[in-house]
Amino acid sequence: MRFLIPYLATHGLRPFHRFVPDLLWRVEAAAKTAYLTFDDGPTEELTDDLLDLLAQYDAQATHFLVGQNADRHPGRARAIARAGHLVGNHTYTHVDPWSVPHEQLQSEVARTTRRLQSLTQTRLRALRPPYGHPTQGLRRWCAAQNQRMVMWDVMPGDYLKTARAQRVAHFVVRHVRPGSVIVLHDNPVCEDVTLPALETILRTLSAEGWTFDAL
Repeated sequence: MRFLIPYLATHGLRPFHRFVPDLLWRVEAAAKTAYLTFDDGPTEELTDDLLDLLAQYDAQATHFLVGQNADRHPGRARAIARAGHLVGNHTYTHVDPWSVPHEQLQSEVARTTRRLQSLTQTRLRALRPPYGHPTQGLRRWCAAQNQRMVMWDVMPGDYLKTARAQRVAHFVVRHVRPGSVIVLHDNPVCEDVTLPALETILRTLSAEGWTFDAL
C-alpha cells in the first residue's frame, strides 16, 4: 500500500486546498515554474551535494531546516542562504505538531526562528509543519509572525522505505504543473534516493523549459 502514498498525498489533497487558503499549497503561475522544497536539513550526508546540483541547473529552492540540525551544521545553514535559496522553519526537533501541547510547539518554532535568522541574517517568512501536520494554534502563530505555512502540491514520497530514485523522479515529472510546490527531503534516510531523483528531475524538466524558483 505504500506505493499509493504519493498519489494520495498529491491528488487526494488537491481538492481541499481551497478550504485552507492561509496555507500555501501551490503558487499561481502560468509559466513552467516549479518550487522545489527540501525538508529536514541541513545534513552532513546530503546538503552540500544538493546545493551543488541545484547550482548546476541554476535552480533556486526553499529549505525547511530543523533548528537542531542547523545548530550542528551552522556553516551549511549559512551556505544555503548564501546560495540564494530561501530558508524556512521546520521546528527545532522535528516534533509532530499533532502530538505535543501548543506551548511546546510554539517554543520550538520561535526558537528555530531566532536561530535561523541569526545564522542567515535574513528574516524567516515560511514554515512547514513536520509530517504535514498543521494545527489551529500553529496557523495563528504563523499569521502573527508573518510566516506563511507551506504545504505541497506534489509529494513523491522520497522518504518511504520502498522509494526508488527513478520512481520518485518519474512521479514528479508526470504530476508537476505550473506553480507546483514539490516536497523532497534532506536527511540520511533519503540519501540514496533524493539526489539521483533530483538530478533526473532537474535534467528532464529543464530540457522541457521549466525553471525552478524559491517561494
